[in-house]
Amino acid sequence: MVQTKPTLTFSQLRVGIFVLTGLSILAFLILNSTGDFNPFEKKLRLKARFASADGLRVGADVQIAGVKIGKVESVSLLPPDSPEDEKVEAVMAVDSMLNGRPITERIRTDSTAQLIAVSVLANDKLINITAGSSKGEPVSEGHVLESKEAISINQLTQTGNELLQQINKLAIPANEILTKANQGQGTLGSLVNDESLYRNLDAAIAETKVAVVKLQTSLDKINQGQGSAGKFINDPQLYDNLNKTIARLESISGDIQAGKGTAGKFVTDEALYNETRAAISELRASAAKFNLVVDDLKTITGGIIGGEGSAGKLFKDDRLYEKATETLARFNSTAEKLDLILEDARAGKGTLGKFVTDETLYNNLNQTASNINQFSSESTKLIYDFRQNPKKYLRIKVSIF
Repeated sequence: MVQTKPTLTFSQLRVGIFVLTGLSILAFLILNSTGDFNPFEKKLRLKARFASADGLRVGADVQIAGVKIGKVESVSLLPPDSPEDEKVEAVMAVDSMLNGRPITERIRTDSTAQLIAVSVLANDKLINITAGSSKGEPVSEGHVLESKEAISINQLTQTGNELLQQINKLAIPANEILTKANQGQGTLGSLVNDESLYRNLDAAIAETKVAVVKLQTSLDKINQGQGSAGKFINDPQLYDNLNKTIARLESISGDIQAGKGTAGKFVTDEALYNETRAAISELRASAAKFNLVVDDLKTITGGIIGGEGSAGKLFKDDRLYEKATETLARFNSTAEKLDLILEDARAGKGTLGKFVTDETLYNNLNQTASNINQFSSESTKLIYDFRQNPKKYLRIKVSIF
């Protein structure tokens, strides 16, 4: 039997190409419907480094403020000499556009990446990126974001175990204290088992109730306007007086701001301010001069203490002191003699005594003074008459035979 070689017709090839194209389009639509596959969309790749990739897997979601923007492409270990908080590097592929705007408007250089647990019980993690601020710059391809570690369920479990151990350690002495308290030992035991304390507490509560009743009565009286406090709260006249006082104070404040009155001029008059500054300047100048005078006095005092000059010799020279002492002694002697002379004069002894005590001498002096006054008066009249009529006194009579 003769074998014939199968041949592929053009119609069969065309059907095959059509079926392959349909299957490809169907696969593309299925993958695209999930939202995770779009070969025409440009991705921006960013990096984040963590101390541990606990629960982080390839394909984990990447979010910004809770909105999914991409997936984790790879998770790899960094070299052993890397810092402790940068042992694992995650590469994230995020959408370059978000809501029709560039993703770099939201992800900036001051954005941070943090591992977030998918649920409370699950250990799976996703990466959440915080939105940046205007202070940061737009990120570029391959930019390494700052990272923050998230608290995992393992860490919470470890912390809970440590807390339970501490509670167990505290429970032992607490049980001992409670046992002693139940047995009436110590201050706490007396506080729990002593009935007198209960009675005192009951009495204190009763007294508190009485005090509350009295306070309520006082408040009722105040609300009714009784007493000073009641009048203070309920009297409208006091309110009116306070309003009037406040109005007057506002009027005075307005006058002061307008420059009226002494206080207003004191506040608003610049001339007074300038004069005050000038006076202060003069006071400062006077104080400076006073300081100079004080310095001079200190210099003079130092010189006096050192025995310089006349004043220094007066304080330091013993001979001058002796001479001064002798002079004072002579002066005292002279004063004593003068006292004796005055006593003799008062007694009428000697010429001075007679001059002081003899009334005849006084009368003679008085009479002499009267005569001198009379002579002076007559001389004045004579001179006046001579001036008025000099011919009366200057006539010269010449006669021959």
